[in-house]
Parts: sequence; structure tokens; C-alpha cells
Amino acid sequence: MPKNTSLYHQDVEWDHLWKDAQQHDAAIAIWRLPNSEKRSLLIDTQGGHITDSLDLQSFEPGFMAAPFVGKPYFLKAEHLFNSEIPSVHVSVKEVFPSKAGSPKKENFLYWVNASIQEIKTGNFQKVVLSRTDEEELNADYSTVHFFELLCQVYPQAFVSAFYIPSLQQTWICATPEVLVSINEEGIFKTISLAGTQSVINQEGQITKPQDARWSQKEIEEQAFVSRYIIECFKKIRLREYVEIGPKTIQAGNLLHLKTEYRVDTKSLNFPQLPGIMLSLLHPTSAVCGTPKEAAIDWIKQAEAHDREFYSGYVGPVNLNDAIYLFVNLRTVKIMRDSKGYLATYYAGCGITEDSDPEKEWEETEMKCQTLQRILSF
Repeated sequence: MPKNTSLYHQDVEWDHLWKDAQQHDAAIAIWRLPNSEKRSLLIDTQGGHITDSLDLQSFEPGFMAAPFVGKPYFLKAEHLFNSEIPSVHVSVKEVFPSKAGSPKKENFLYWVNASIQEIKTGNFQKVVLSRTDEEELNADYSTVHFFELLCQVYPQAFVSAFYIPSLQQTWICATPEVLVSINEEGIFKTISLAGTQSVINQEGQITKPQDARWSQKEIEEQAFVSRYIIECFKKIRLREYVEIGPKTIQAGNLLHLKTEYRVDTKSLNFPQLPGIMLSLLHPTSAVCGTPKEAAIDWIKQAEAHDREFYSGYVGPVNLNDAIYLFVNLRTVKIMRDSKGYLATYYAGCGITEDSDPEKEWEETEMKCQTLQRILSF
């Protein structure tokens, strides 16, 4: 079992733990579950390892991080620390959209238009395209401090950061999307999350979730994801599930459509369900498209960048008899460069036959701003 301690309560001490782990080529992860006041940090002095297994119930306590395509990394909870999240001052900088004539935007609009034509010809029904945005960070950048800012600004999100020494990368996210979870009572959950609009309407007022209005395109986009989850249930002949939604939820500066699915694994004597559903779900149509194989093939053509851990999944495994894996969205990759640190932001949008390319670009702008407006100060 991991070594536990509650001695580390102050931001400076956790920041020291993070930097010390990096200096000794250890893997490290820190996270906060949605609506929680507590944070956890684990250290794997062996640097983590790639695993072939998705038999989640057999794993030691630890943290998983999987790429969009490829095998997941597992970080063993060799050392585990828990504490309350300290209060920090949130200083947010407004981030403005990129200029309309930028080459990055022109390229993105080209591929959105091309995707719409592919959909109209019947090659696939939906595809999710992503793009990146880069920015140099201040020399005094701190992963732990940024993590704590995100925890305060996005209390309903899963906030995490992890570092894998073999890759020399730190990834940070504030994601609203559960991929698979199971709590100590054996209740399994997954969600269908799609459709995006700003929480601020055209009049500059905040839109309450219950007052949100959705277009046919956004409703259909979310329905694709819901149907995909139900198809996965059918593949394993699982009929005993509860469906809740769709309903509008707020995730930071954005609103989404969400449907939740629950299964009582104890009553069904089905503890293997999280691992089985993980293998079936990932990557979901919410991050690639429908049908999955055709969408992934198109993504490989359309995206010049490697998604790496963007739209993969992250989260703690078998700590306190629970598993919480989230889709790695609203994410940024941090790497050292000659000037200090370079941040690469990732954002995507679902393309259907009814998509408006300009609005899809604006959606990726809003998603990048989720982290930019906090990290860029």
C-alpha cells in the first residue's frame, strides 16, 4: 500500500514535492475530484510504466494517463499525500480570440469545410477536429500554483496535473467529462457530454443552465454520443442501467448538454464493468466521431499535430475502493524550451452536416480560453 501522510499542507511544500520529483526523474500526479475540498498527490519513483491491461480491478492504487490512441501509462501510488486545498488569490487575465486572418484559423476552416463535405457524401456522420495554440509562460510558472487556481475557478471540474519523466511533459486539465467511474458502493457511471455554448450570451449576460437554448446541430451532436454509449451496453448485453438527461450543465465559462448513465455493479455482480466499458468507450464519439474508425482515419489526415494525451483519459485508480477516469479535455501541455516554458493548449469541436465553420472556430477559442485566461498572467 502507498505511504500516506498529511504533513504537507502548504502550497510551498507541495510545490517543493513536485519540483523534487521532477529532479529525481520520478513520475508525479496531483488531482482534485469535482466538488471536493481535498487534493491528492502521488509519486512513483520508478517513473511510471506503460500497461497492456485494462483490468482495472486488478490494479494497485495509482493514477492512469492514456493518450488519444495508444496504451495507457500507470503511475503507482508509491507515496501518497492528501490535504485540504489552500486558498489562493485568483488573478484572471482576459484572453482575446486570434485574428481572423491567421494561418491557423484559415487551415482549421479549410478542414471543417472538407469534413462537412465528407459527411454529406456519407463517409461518416460526425467527426471531432482539434487544434492547438501555443504560448510562452512566465519564468516563475508553478504547476502546483496553477493547479490550485484551477481548483478555485472550476469547482465542478476534475482538475489534475501529471508529469512523466520519460516524456519530459507536464499535462494539466480542468475537465467536466467522466469517462468511467465506480464508487465505493459499486455504482458505475459514464456520461454523454457534447454541444457547447458560452455562458455569456450576446447581451453580455450570464445564461443560467435552465435557460439555455440549443440548436438542432448541438442536440444531434450530443445524441450521437448517447447512442454510442447505449450501443456499448448492448454489446455486453447490459440492460440494467439508469439514464438521466439530457440536461444543460455549466463547466467554467461554457455550457454543455449532458446525459448520465448509472449501473449498480454490486447488484449485478459485475465488478469488471469499468474496465470492459473503458475498452469499448475510448475514444468516445465525443472526441473522435461516428463511426469511430472512419472518423479516426479522417482525423489523421486533417490534424497536423499529434494529440498525445489530449482527448485521452486521466484519473486515480483503486484509491479508497473507487475509480475515477475522466476524458482529458480543457488541457494544456507544458514543456521546457530555450526561453523557459512553452504551453500548448488543445481544443476540439464536433463537426456535423449542419456545422457553421466560423462558429466551430469560435468554439475552439472558448475552450482554449478556459485555461489561457488563468495561466496567461
